[in-house]
Amino acid sequence: MTLQMDSTDISKQSSSKWRDSHSHYGRISRMLHWFTAVLVIFQIVIVVLWQNTGKNAVTLFLESIGPHGSLGFLILIVTAIRVGWAWINRKQRPPQAQGLGGVLARLMHRTFYVLLLWLPAFALLRQYGEGHEIRLYSMTIIPEAERHIGWIVAPAELLHGYLSWLLCGLVVGHIAMALIHRFWFKDKILARMAG
Repeated sequence: MTLQMDSTDISKQSSSKWRDSHSHYGRISRMLHWFTAVLVIFQIVIVVLWQNTGKNAVTLFLESIGPHGSLGFLILIVTAIRVGWAWINRKQRPPQAQGLGGVLARLMHRTFYVLLLWLPAFALLRQYGEGHEIRLYSMTIIPEAERHIGWIVAPAELLHGYLSWLLCGLVVGHIAMALIHRFWFKDKILARMAG
């Protein structure tokens, strides 16, 4: 009887490390968050280097590790998984702050999710609409279109660049606010996601 209770307690304790709780984010949420952060920052670094230095050994090397379209596709996949995981854990996640700060934090997080889904989705549609295949590294996911499809290309052409810079601004603001919470407010906001 005691062994059965002990193994149940161990199982619950182990499960609680993976799932979110009211005091912290679980291992899966943290892993998805930091993987998204690495992908987005890598994508930003590659784009900024290409725009400022052009084609050179460094940008070609970085592009070989993380082609822009493949990184975008990975960001889309990871974000879709994050949205699903957040939905599954919605009743047991750490509470957000009340008042104006909480409203702004919720708005920023929702904007992040929208941009992390919209930007790669519409960029992939643009790529397809321009007659290119959709690839994830060396795998063809969707074969090339037989013709140029203007109505698919137009929304991404219009908004992709502007919204990408908005995402960059949100990333900088998100990092700044995490550091402000840690070093100025000295609260445990960052610790909930850092582990």
